[in-house]
Amino acid sequence: MSASLVALSAHPGWGGPGPWNSGGPGWWIVFPILFWLLVASAVGYLIYRGSPGRTARSAAERTLAQRYASGDITAEELDERRAVLRRRRR
Repeated sequence: MSASLVALSAHPGWGGPGPWNSGGPGWWIVFPILFWLLVASAVGYLIYRGSPGRTARSAAERTLAQRYASGDITAEELDERRAVLRRRRR
């Protein structure tokens, strides 16, 4: 047996004697990938959630809702103005 095969068989999941003899890397290689995907997704969500455009849009919608609740605008005006706010810019 070459030295590299002996070194590989000493690590769990790469064959060799014992309960870790799965014949391959096993599930332990999947968990770091899933962990970093979860971290990247969380960072992306936080960036999206705190984006200035989204924050300004939700503040504007709250103002519209307050104006509707106080009777300053009608339901039709509320719907029209919300539609304008929710349109995506290109």
